[in-house]
Amino acid sequence: MILSRFWYAVLGAGLAFAAFLLFLSTSVANRNAQKTADQLLTAASKSVGWYLADDARTRATSLIPLALDPEVRSTLAAANDKSRLKDVDGKARAKVKEKLRVWRESQPSGKVFDAVWAVDRYGRVIANDNFEQGTDSEHFELGGYSLVADALHGWIRDDAWVLDGRIYKMVARPVENAVNSTPVGAIVAAKVVDDAYAQTISDSTGAAVAFYANANRIASGAPPNFNKAALEVNETDIRALDGDEYYQTKGRTAPMMLRQNAGFDTSVVFARMKGEAWDLGAGYVVGHRQATVSSPLEYQGLANDNDKGSVPTVFIVLAAVGAVLIGLFLSVVEHTVPLAKFRGAMKDLADKKSDTDVLKPSTFRGTYKKIAAYVNDALDKVAAQAGVDRGPADLESVLGPLPAQPQMSAFAVPETAPDGTPDPAESQPRAVPKPKKSLPKPPSSRSGEKEEPAAPPPPRRSAPQADDAPDEDRAPDTEQVSTGLSELIDPEEMGSMAAAPKPPRRSSPETADDGDEADASDDEEAQWQEVYEEFKALKEELGESTQKLTYEKFRGTLQRNKEALMARHKCTRVKFRVYEKQGRAALKASPVK
Repeated sequence: MILSRFWYAVLGAGLAFAAFLLFLSTSVANRNAQKTADQLLTAASKSVGWYLADDARTRATSLIPLALDPEVRSTLAAANDKSRLKDVDGKARAKVKEKLRVWRESQPSGKVFDAVWAVDRYGRVIANDNFEQGTDSEHFELGGYSLVADALHGWIRDDAWVLDGRIYKMVARPVENAVNSTPVGAIVAAKVVDDAYAQTISDSTGAAVAFYANANRIASGAPPNFNKAALEVNETDIRALDGDEYYQTKGRTAPMMLRQNAGFDTSVVFARMKGEAWDLGAGYVVGHRQATVSSPLEYQGLANDNDKGSVPTVFIVLAAVGAVLIGLFLSVVEHTVPLAKFRGAMKDLADKKSDTDVLKPSTFRGTYKKIAAYVNDALDKVAAQAGVDRGPADLESVLGPLPAQPQMSAFAVPETAPDGTPDPAESQPRAVPKPKKSLPKPPSSRSGEKEEPAAPPPPRRSAPQADDAPDEDRAPDTEQVSTGLSELIDPEEMGSMAAAPKPPRRSSPETADDGDEADASDDEEAQWQEVYEEFKALKEELGESTQKLTYEKFRGTLQRNKEALMARHKCTRVKFRVYEKQGRAALKASPVK
């Protein structure tokens, strides 16, 4: 199953490569996201600062109508001539107060002030709107604030105050009774920094911002899907700023990690609010929530509909289905089909009605071929242990169907010419090189007795004569071969086995004794050893493997074929000869009467 296993390796390598790319992309995305977040935070912090400065200028400009109102100017000028605040005309103060209310409520949405004061040049509050605390007191005045003092000296100023735990965004503008004259007073307005104001800043800048004072978050605003709790600051966070040199000198920290919320890293930048609030520890923090992932699976939760729509889902599905079909096809070809064929052969072997008593290894492939050979060996072993003689196996049952007259078979009768003489091309075997070192012949049982050479076989006649041997003595064209030969020679090397022409039977001398049988046995053993060496030498010359070729197995094969031929043809001996068949080493057997 080489192809199936190779396909498993391809799929495994592809899966590993895909996982590698996913984890690599996760790390790269997190790193780039963090870098981008730092840049965005720095820009967002500056944007919030610019918005606060621009909002202060816009609000200071909106005070011009009050600063130029004649009634406000005259009332403030008259108040300056009074040594005591209670001596100022009450009706005039009431009119100024109404002027402040009407003006404040007339401001456009988002620019409305939460409180407005009118002060004389001594800083005393002549009138106010929406801030009644202490206004009836004779000693209530705002001249001690630098914002008011600068306005009374002709400057337009903005500042941030912390009053009663709240942050106020303050602006002040001088009121002049005559052009280029000393200011007779000032108009001071305040905007409370609350959640609405913070959300306005967030909507305008796109940043998540929170204002803090006295180590507590005062107000916050953030874009949609941003958890404001991520910007919660505490005393520990504020105290940590005391050791930040950049924060102390520049009023802004570098991007830093505040905390993690639900798998999202929140990076922030702390910035101080300019003005008196700076000294009171008031400021704002700008946060940016950059989604980071710890595993590729978290991308599913971060993706939106547009992200999912950009994925080539159809191509991915087709690729997956194609990979599955290829794997199934390879599995069927290399596993299911051979297994079904082997199962069928085993079923036929186990069927009592079937004539099959042995498997055909050559009809199988790969592992099943080896298993079939093991099954045949197991059947022979069980039969031998049970004392059952299975006899020689039919060659066709081992190798499959064979032609009626195979050419150059392992044990074939040479073809004859029309005149009855053997065909030289067929009858003359290839000369087989002798082994370099031949084995010595076993000693004869009777010393001094010379071995009589065997008579050469006569030429085969083209047609049978009347005095020919009986049919039972004539050698057939084909014979059966023992399965043991497959242990030494591949099945493709074996053909049908036929006997060579019978030489005339020689009569033995009447004086022969019992030692002749021992001499014949010794001669046969020596001949078989020579045949083995010739067979092995020819296989090596032809480039065939001889690792599993041993003399014991070779001798067993010859012995089984000898016994089969002797039982069939009633001969006394069987002679084996080595020759080359279609470029491979083969054997021929000739029964000798």
